[in-house]
This record gives sequence, C-alpha cells and structure tokens, in this order.
Amino acid sequence: MQPQSPKKVYQDEWGDTSRIGYEDKPVYQPRKKTPSRQGNKFLGSLGSLLIVGALLWGTYLLTSNGFNTSALLKFPGPVHLAVVGVIVSLISRFV
Repeated sequence: MQPQSPKKVYQDEWGDTSRIGYEDKPVYQPRKKTPSRQGNKFLGSLGSLLIVGALLWGTYLLTSNGFNTSALLKFPGPVHLAVVGVIVSLISRFV
C-alpha cells in the first residue's frame, strides 16, 4: 500500500486555507489548428456575386415599379438568379 501524500496547503489573500470555488490551473495545451476551408473559391465567389446581384436587381425592380412584386417573379428575374447563386455556393463547398 502506498503512503498517502500530504494534502496541499493553499494560502489565499484572506488567510484561508480552503480552496472552495477555485480550480487548479490547467496543463498547457497547444492550440488546435483549424482545418483550412475546402471548396472551390472561384465558384463560391461567383455564387456570392449572383446573390448580391439578385438583391440589387430586385431592389431596383421594386423601387422603379412602385413596389409591384409581380416583376420579381417573372422568369429570368432576381428570385431565380438568387436561387442559382445559392445552388452555386452550395456546390462550391463540395467541389
């Protein structure tokens, strides 16, 4: 049977030897390196550009037509362009 090591005696600013509410300092651990972002940067930038372009185009259509939302949903319109931008951005994560 091993002899028990003597209990550590701690002294804080108030002269109390109890360590209630304190934790010992953790052992140094090196920072974990985050994995670099994977994916095609060009496609990601293209998707972002399409989304921003769709937002600007939609804003232009809304303000020039007196807030008529029917112009947004016509076929080659800003809603469709934004959807294409989202799809391209998602594809860029896996390519």
